[in-house]
Amino acid sequence: MHILIVDPEYLVALDGEQVLSDALGCTVDIAMPRDYPAVLENRRFDVVLMDVRIIQDDVADAARRIGETGARVVLSSLSHANANGFAKWPDVPVVLKPFDDKTLIAAVKNAATDDRDVSVPPT
Repeated sequence: MHILIVDPEYLVALDGEQVLSDALGCTVDIAMPRDYPAVLENRRFDVVLMDVRIIQDDVADAARRIGETGARVVLSSLSHANANGFAKWPDVPVVLKPFDDKTLIAAVKNAATDDRDVSVPPT
């Protein structure tokens, strides 16, 4: 499994990378928000773990970019308001930060095996 973590806080991304690579034996890349579109164009991922703050102003663009790669999505958030999902992209799971290791691992594993197409949020 190949995972991309996109987070404005590099240390948070490093924490997620450590947890996921240790638990799942997968390859994890980290991209800063400004770089993720180019990273998605040049590499393939099974799952993209992305902070909701990065996409909140243009969910459709992020969904299109990720959807074109065939990757699944897990969102992360500091806000407990998103604990039950991100309203602008309701079918995508949200993991709260700081990460609970078991919750993060389960969300990524479930996303990687989920057959639902959540690449396009409802308008």
